[in-house]
Formats: sequence, C-alpha cells, structure tokens
Amino acid sequence: MTGTARGAGGGSRDLRRGPGRRLGSGAPWRWAALGGALLALVVAVLWLSRSGSAPDLRRVANLSAPGDSVVFFGDSITEGHGVRPDESFPSLVAQALDVPFVNAGVPGDTMAAGSARIERDVLAHRPRLAVVEFGGNDFLRRVPVEDTLRSLETIVGTLIQEGMMVAILHVNVGMGGDLYLKGYRAVADRHGAVVIPDILSGILTNPDLKSDALHPNAKGHRVIAERVIKALRPLLEEAGRRRAAAGQRSSAFPLPGFRSVG
Repeated sequence: MTGTARGAGGGSRDLRRGPGRRLGSGAPWRWAALGGALLALVVAVLWLSRSGSAPDLRRVANLSAPGDSVVFFGDSITEGHGVRPDESFPSLVAQALDVPFVNAGVPGDTMAAGSARIERDVLAHRPRLAVVEFGGNDFLRRVPVEDTLRSLETIVGTLIQEGMMVAILHVNVGMGGDLYLKGYRAVADRHGAVVIPDILSGILTNPDLKSDALHPNAKGHRVIAERVIKALRPLLEEAGRRRAAAGQRSSAFPLPGFRSVG
C-alpha cells in the first residue's frame, strides 16, 4: 500500500501524516500526566522528609540526660487496653531497645489529666526519656484544641526543664482531617522534643489490627512499636555517644541525686 491516497475531490492526502497529527494532539495530555506524576513524587518526598520517623538529632534537648529508664506516659493505648502487658507497644519497644521502662498509661486520660499526674508518674522515676502519648480522648470529648495544646506545652516544658529527653507520639483519630499535628510540632520545636507522627496510621481502619473501634490489638501494637523504635533507636544511640564523650556514668554507677527505677 502506498503512502498517498486520492480524496473524493481528486486531491491527495498523506496517510503518514494522519497518525502524526493524532500523536501531536495527544502529546499535551501525556505531558500533563507526566507533570502531575512528577509533582506527586515531589510532594511525597517532601512529606516523607517532614513526617518521617527519624528525628533531627541536632535539635533534641537533653541528649546527655543521666539515667537509663524510659517512661511511657499516656492513655489507654500506652496502657495496652485489650492486650497482655508484654504485648503492649511500650513493652515491645523497651525489649527491642534493651532499656528499663515504666508504663504510666491510664485509660481515659486527656492531655490535661496527664499533666495533673506528671510529678507522680514521670518525675518520680527520674527517667532518661519520656514518651508522651495523649490526644485521642481529647478528640472524643471535644476538648478545644487550644486547651489540648496548652496542656501539652506544660507537659513537654516541664519534662525538658527537668533534664530529660522527650518524644511526643501523635495520634490522629479524626475523620475530617488532623487537628493536632501542626500544634504538636510547634511545641516540639520550641522545646527540643521529638514528634513521631500518626502512630495509628492504617490501624484503626484495619479490623485485623484492632481489638475494638478505638484500640489496637497485639498486631496493631507491634506496628506502633516498629514506628516508635525507628525513631527512638537513633535518638538513644546518639544520646549514648554524647554521654560517653562527656564521661558520664550509667545507672550502674548512679550519679548523686538520681536513683534507678525499682
């Protein structure tokens, strides 16, 4: 078959140009699709760089904190509602990182309720690191966001002032967008704490990972533990290097004024 055909009026047209015109007319759509894909990739990379679990160790306060224990300070998720104590994420994290720990989770606590018991349940143990997890009950009870953030500011400011490292576990249980993450990060930035974002991501929407509508089961706690370990391992490793460089001793040789958890 030749590349030229006669039209009804006797003119000729080049059949080879037809496909070329169709290709040209579709090209802008393909470029638009490619541009959209590249934009999505850039957004994903930026999101991961901001919300990833690895903390920016240059901004963490009290890296040379004495002591060895970790206090997990939170609500029913920290306490391990619906699972055995050894299946709760605090227990799993402590085992993986080989650190002594205290589970100071109290079911039903809001951020303000946690703030009210901080001296008894955290400061009394003189930990090296406090892991703070509240917010779910604030959302369920419709506590104003500004009140929740004010209580978080009190908790984190107090703990930092007392000389320990602080990690904030962010919980997003809302269906209409996140109410807390921006505020949590602002508090962390002001005080030199670490934020571990959205620890329940993919859990509350997966029946295989929860024991009821609001609480993770043993599998869900393992998912949370993996996320927390990913952030805390490099934090504690760097803290150990800082403390070794400063010639500080571990709890095997207690510093004056500090005691081990017993």
